Amino acid sequence: MNERKSVRDGHDPLIVSLTKYIPYDGIPHAGGQYAKDHFDALAGIARVVAVAPSTPANRAAVTRQGAPGEVILIEGTGPFRAGRAKLLTDLASAWRGSDAQGFFGRAVTTPEWPWDLLAEADVVEFQWSEMASLAPLVRSRLPEKPLVVVAHDVITQRWRRAAGASKNPVLRTAYSVAARRSAARERRDFAAADRVVVFSEKDAALVRDLAPAAQPVVVAPGFRLGSTSTAQQAEEPVVLFTGALGRPDNDRAVRWFLQNVWPRVTERVPDALFVAAGSGPRRGLRRLVARSRRAELTGFVPSLDPYYASARVFVAPVLTGAGVKFKTVDALVRGLPTVATPVGAEGIEREDVFAGVTDDPVRFADLVVAALRGAHAERAAAAGEWAAEVYGMDAFTRRVRAVYGQLMPDPLA
Repeated sequence: MNERKSVRDGHDPLIVSLTKYIPYDGIPHAGGQYAKDHFDALAGIARVVAVAPSTPANRAAVTRQGAPGEVILIEGTGPFRAGRAKLLTDLASAWRGSDAQGFFGRAVTTPEWPWDLLAEADVVEFQWSEMASLAPLVRSRLPEKPLVVVAHDVITQRWRRAAGASKNPVLRTAYSVAARRSAARERRDFAAADRVVVFSEKDAALVRDLAPAAQPVVVAPGFRLGSTSTAQQAEEPVVLFTGALGRPDNDRAVRWFLQNVWPRVTERVPDALFVAAGSGPRRGLRRLVARSRRAELTGFVPSLDPYYASARVFVAPVLTGAGVKFKTVDALVRGLPTVATPVGAEGIEREDVFAGVTDDPVRFADLVVAALRGAHAERAAAAGEWAAEVYGMDAFTRRVRAVYGQLMPDPLA
C-alpha cells in the first residue's frame, strides 16, 4: 500500500463511492466484478467508504467475503424504500432517464444521507451511470469537491439499440422515450463531474457527443491471468457463451445464436456442443435450449474457469446493450478463439484479435466451424498475449490509481 496522507487533515485520503451494488468475491455479474477490482485498486491509496441503496441484494452482499470494509446502506423513503418492488422501482427509474432508485435519491433530503462524510471526502465517485444522477446535486452542495463518474456503459446507447432491435411498436416507442430521457440525464450528469471513467475509446466518444463539456478518461477493465487456458486444451468441440442469462441482452444473444447460427454449425460438426454458462435463464430460453440439438445451460456456477478450459471456441453473439463486453475480453485474455458480432466486439480496439466479427448468421457459423476445426489458433494465442498486456490487473490498478491520484489534494506523482 502506498502510504499517503491528505493535506486537509493529516489522515489517509478518503474516497466515498455512491454505488449501485456492493461488490464481493464471486459476485455473479461483470459490473459487480469490475466494482470489486476498482475498490481493491483504490484501497491501495485511500480509505474507501461505499454508500449504496439498502436492497435485498446489497444487504446480503455486506455479509459476503470480500465486501468493502466500510459500507453505509441507505433505506430511503417512500413505499419502495429498502428495495421493495424492484420491478416497479426499475421501471420508474427508466422513465426518469435511468437514474438512481427513487427511494435512494429522495434520501438526500433526510438525516439518513451522509452529507458530512461526503464533505470530508477527498473524492466522491458515482459507480454506474445511474448513480451519476446525484452528481449535479453533490456539485451544487459541495462545489469544490472532485467528482468522478464511473460509467460502466452509456445507458443512452443501450436504450437506442433496444429500440432499434424491437419489433413490437409499443416496446419500440417505450425504448425510444427511455433513450431520450436518458440522454438528457446523462448529458447533465456527465457535465457535472470532473472526470467520467469509461472502458473504451468508443464510450469516450459517446460521452463527448452527449456532453461536450465532460472529461472522459479511458480505463480499460482488468482481468486476472492466472487461470488462462488455451483452445488446444479442449478435447471436445465445445462452443461457449457466458453471461447473466436473465439480462435481456444476453437472453437475446443466445436466442439469436441458437435459432440462426447453431443449426448450421451442428450440420457440419455433429458432435459440437453449445454451453451457455450463467445464472437466471428465463423459462422461454430454457425451453429453446431443450429443443435445440446438443445445447445446454449451466445455471449459476461458482467459477467459469472450468467452462473456459473445456471450450474450443467462445462466441459473443450480442446484438443489443452498450459498453465493453467483459465476457469477450475474458475469452481473449485466455487465448480462446472468439467469434463476435460488432456489438459483442465493440470497445476492443483491434479487430484482428478475433477469429471473426460479423452479424451475418451464415458467416458467423462458418467462422465457428473453422475455429472448431483448429483455424485461428495462432491468432488466438497472440491475442491472448496482447489482451494480457492491455487488460492485466497490474495495468488496471495503475490506471485507476492515476486517475484518482491526480484529483487528490496532494496529487499522486
